[in-house]
Amino acid sequence: MGIVSRLKNVFGAKLEKGLNALENPKEMLDYSLVKMEEGLHALTRNATELGTAKKRLELQRETLKATIRKYEEQAQKALEFGQEDLAKEALTRKLETEQRITGLDAQIADMNGHLQKIAKSQEELRYKIQNFRSRKEELKAIYAASQAQLKVKELVSSVGLEAESIGRTVERAEARIQEMQAKGKAIDELVDQGLITEVFADTQDDIDRKLKKLNANSAVEAELERLKKGLAG
Repeated sequence: MGIVSRLKNVFGAKLEKGLNALENPKEMLDYSLVKMEEGLHALTRNATELGTAKKRLELQRETLKATIRKYEEQAQKALEFGQEDLAKEALTRKLETEQRITGLDAQIADMNGHLQKIAKSQEELRYKIQNFRSRKEELKAIYAASQAQLKVKELVSSVGLEAESIGRTVERAEARIQEMQAKGKAIDELVDQGLITEVFADTQDDIDRKLKKLNANSAVEAELERLKKGLAG
């Protein structure tokens, strides 16, 4: 096999895989139903258009039949007046009109045949749509169940594959907890020894500190006042 052929096979396989991944059975089923319903609507529109055209031909045929009766009356009157040539002309036109009616009859018969075929196609398509609609829901339910089963299998496999990683995570967490506990105990010992008392003593917020400073200033002022009075005495 040549390189080009091999490349075509490789790219073809990857494209097929990508398309399969993009296809969603639920969406494909819904889309298929929509297309079938669109086909039924198209048949209905064609039947309406064809029926309308047939009705126009039937009306035209009735008009021509009335024209034939008129030509017969004209030929009769022409003979009454002894105008044989005029009677022949009227009868000639009558014959031409009858030929037109024959053509219309053939077209109308052909349209009736098409309308019957459309009606049969509509009936068959309605039946297919009805069956497909119920079957579609069954297939969607089966697909949903298959998806759920597949997810369960994937989760079980994932848990099995990640068990070792989870164990290492637990070990790291335990080591971290032990480190924090050791650090807490060390801090407690340092506090007991009075080495880091100031770190935990300052638990006041800024308002408490300001109030404390004001109290200290008041005490200083009071002491200063007392000294002044002593000197004055």
